[in-house]
Amino acid sequence: MTVRADAPIIAATSVAAGHDGRAELVLELAYPNGARTHLSVTEEAMARALDAAGLDRLEDLEGQPWTVLFGPDQVGEL
Repeated sequence: MTVRADAPIIAATSVAAGHDGRAELVLELAYPNGARTHLSVTEEAMARALDAAGLDRLEDLEGQPWTVLFGPDQVGEL
């Protein structure tokens, strides 16, 4: 997978309650220019993303490019 130089990386992960009370994963994304943002992902979507990335733990996402959340077939479309 080719990662663009200006692509954000996953700086931190945490679990939070979603609006419906179900668990959601909150990712902190860090951009090369120092900007940061947060992204909430449903429990089901995160399970699929971890599986597609070949990762077992949420902590394994830290330091990875954010494109790891997508299957390899979708990255070229971003």
